[in-house]
Amino acid sequence: MKNYYCLGTSDSTNENAIDILKRRIDEKKYPLYKKTPFLNDIKKNDEVVFYVAGRKNKSQNFIAFSVIQSVEIPNETLIDPDKNKYVLEKYLLFENISLLKTPIHIKAIINQLEFIKNKTNFGVYLMGGVSKITVNDFNLIKK
Repeated sequence: MKNYYCLGTSDSTNENAIDILKRRIDEKKYPLYKKTPFLNDIKKNDEVVFYVAGRKNKSQNFIAFSVIQSVEIPNETLIDPDKNKYVLEKYLLFENISLLKTPIHIKAIINQLEFIKNKTNFGVYLMGGVSKITVNDFNLIKK
């Protein structure tokens, strides 16, 4: 069964979330860590939306969507260059990533998002880098 996820990227100490996420989109891969939610559930052919978290440029916007082409486990221990000291467990790989024509600010659609129950404290539903969303949420963001 296909699942739907929101992949969030936060600001690092050295870089804005949007710059980190743009690089991940260009490389067509997204890192997962030991404590990433849904680490062992996310799989090939699941569909995702990309979300810019953080507080800086373009924050709190959905900017793209894609289908997972494969889930790769590194052959060696890799440290994420964006988040020092984070050991990579897996990479999500994508064939095609579609950018939204206009980024969608989360607050513009928050009342329609089913996966966010408490609209005031929506950030807690996006913590950890991967959030499971409904097909309705995915289609709302993608359209």
